[in-house]
This record gives sequence, C-alpha cells and structure tokens, in this order.
Amino acid sequence: MICAGYLSREDRADLIELARDGSVAHRLARRANALVLLDDGLSCVQVAAVLFLDDDTIRRWHGLFLEDGLEGLTRFESGGGVSRLMAMQEAALTAWVAETLPRSTRQVGAYIERQFGVVYESRSGLIALLH
Repeated sequence: MICAGYLSREDRADLIELARDGSVAHRLARRANALVLLDDGLSCVQVAAVLFLDDDTIRRWHGLFLEDGLEGLTRFESGGGVSRLMAMQEAALTAWVAETLPRSTRQVGAYIERQFGVVYESRSGLIALLH
C-alpha cells in the first residue's frame, strides 16, 4: 500500500505543474496526476478507476517515480522492438511490399503468416515492423 504524503513539497509542486501544463504530453500529465492523487491518499485502485486505467499501471508509474524521479516518468518504453522475422525474411517482405504495395496491414499480416508461419497479433506490431 502506498502511504499518503510520500512526495516532497518540491516533487508535489513539480507534478502538479506537469499535470496542469496544457503543452506537456497527455500521457506524462496523466502519470503526474496519478502520483499526486496517490499522495493525496487515494489507493492505486481508486486512482485507476478515476483515470480509467489498470491499478497495476498506477503501481508501475509509482515505482518508476521512486526509482528515477521525474525522469522515470518521462520514459515510455513499450517493450518489444525485436523483430520476429529473420533478416532474410525481412528482405523478402520488403521486396514483396515494394512489388505489390499492399493497401492494409491485414494484407501484410496474411502474407507473413502464409510465407513464414509467423502470426502478428496486433496491428501496431505490423506497423512497427514496416517502419
């Protein structure tokens, strides 16, 4: 359980400023807002309900802040990043895309599954691969 009042005055002021700043990235402002709400005494479950998130997400953000302060909140690591295709398969995919100019990621995903037996579950994974 995260105890209320864990933030220093300076950290709290910085987080409130981030949460109120209209020019800061929305996801950073949400993180700052969540930490201030925790400091006010709301539980992770309550903060998650208010922000329409999962309580584990709130705990992770709290952990990032404890580890690295404001710097930790600004890291947006989405994981992944390693292609599920071998270099030769990526080259074949690149050639196929250049030749056929597929109109959707659905077509690309079907080609990858058919040719290489690799299934991409998410559209975002295919988009990352294509980039």
